[in-house]
Amino acid sequence: MKPVKNIYIIIGFMLFALFFGAGNLIYPAFLGIYSGSNLALAILGFCLTGVTLPLLGVVAVAYSGASDIEDFARPVSRHYALLFSIALYLSIGPFFAIPRTGATSFSIGIEPIFGDNLIAKVVYGLVFFGISYFLAIKPNKIADRIGKYLTPALLIIIAILVVASFVKPAGDIGTAYNAANDISNAFKDVPFVAGLIQGYGTMDALASLAFAIIVIDASKSHGAKGKAEVATLTFKSGLIATVLLALIYIFVARIGASSQNLFDFSNGHFMFKGEAIDGGNILGQAAHFYLGSIGQIILAAAIFLACLTTATGLITACAEYFHKLQPKVSHVSWATLFTLIALFFYFGGLSELIKWSLPVLYLLYPLTVVIIFLALLSKFFKKDRIVYQITIGFAAIPALYDALSTLAKMTGLFSLPASLVNFFNGFVPLGQFSLEWISFAIVGFIVGFILHKTKKA
Repeated sequence: MKPVKNIYIIIGFMLFALFFGAGNLIYPAFLGIYSGSNLALAILGFCLTGVTLPLLGVVAVAYSGASDIEDFARPVSRHYALLFSIALYLSIGPFFAIPRTGATSFSIGIEPIFGDNLIAKVVYGLVFFGISYFLAIKPNKIADRIGKYLTPALLIIIAILVVASFVKPAGDIGTAYNAANDISNAFKDVPFVAGLIQGYGTMDALASLAFAIIVIDASKSHGAKGKAEVATLTFKSGLIATVLLALIYIFVARIGASSQNLFDFSNGHFMFKGEAIDGGNILGQAAHFYLGSIGQIILAAAIFLACLTTATGLITACAEYFHKLQPKVSHVSWATLFTLIALFFYFGGLSELIKWSLPVLYLLYPLTVVIIFLALLSKFFKKDRIVYQITIGFAAIPALYDALSTLAKMTGLFSLPASLVNFFNGFVPLGQFSLEWISFAIVGFIVGFILHKTKKA
């Protein structure tokens, strides 16, 4: 069977729907309102990690011929592949991404109407995660119909907001501010780097490894044969999905940058009802300004459905993976456990979820980026395990440091030795930007490649 003509367009929209979730709106909106006049640099960095890396991730998995994430990471070692897969699924699943879907839809749709009170949060959480759980354990046409009609509806709503932001702007592009003292929020001082790290928050580079398998299966079911044909179709589909994401990021960030007048500014933060704002607050208030209460309700409904389908998909994917690891525990049992964990973390609120995800992202993103590039370059070293192991080993050192350093600053419960801090932040190239893992990965790859060539000589 030959591939259906223009099937990459269909698969591209499917991949976009998979990628598009809570983080794809809240992060660019937050970036926009604080970066202000530095918007161009900030969004450029954001798109590099939030658009380019997910595209490369999808292509790398297709190119490698891997059947799942474990298979993709197995060239490093069997034990590493298992640990990496578990950490990735828990991150894009019950610990961060799934609870964030509930927190984001609550922040945009419920909080502006009922406030951030416990009763509203409990009722909404039970309804949102209850429906997500039901759809995850009893798949039916409801989820398919939501996915089929949601994407164009959501795009139309966002397009209306974008047009309204030009026709009836809330204000001019504002001044750049640092949202906090850490490098990930330094939109005034180093907007490109801040945008780069904020792009981690979408988690799309991590999710791309899981979503790639779905795209590959869809490509094969529509007639694609052979690794080269599958990889080509996957690349075209990924390009469509990521271009759509990039356009949304740019325009949503611009909405944020022109919305500073909608909020009070106090003690270095934009405030909403006495609390520092998050991306959900920005979109909710912008929708109300542009379209009134009706616009806010429509946006809330669309975000609810978008987050609902994302939560359902993630619960299902995580449950399937862990059921594969432990077949004695049923899919329903895993789905129940992950839903309850997500519900627990949901009560922490959107801002807390974003904050606590940062150390994990500092650890996982470098490891994910490195293994993506190793897969793409594998033909040059014939997939030699020593290149994988040394490169990953080198990259893991600064990644672990950045994760621990961030956790230390957040909690104040411990501190790292001053000599270690001075080494990574003052001596290693890009260390002051929490990007020292790039230098380590390059050195590790060179060492591994030399050993590969020496071994073959």
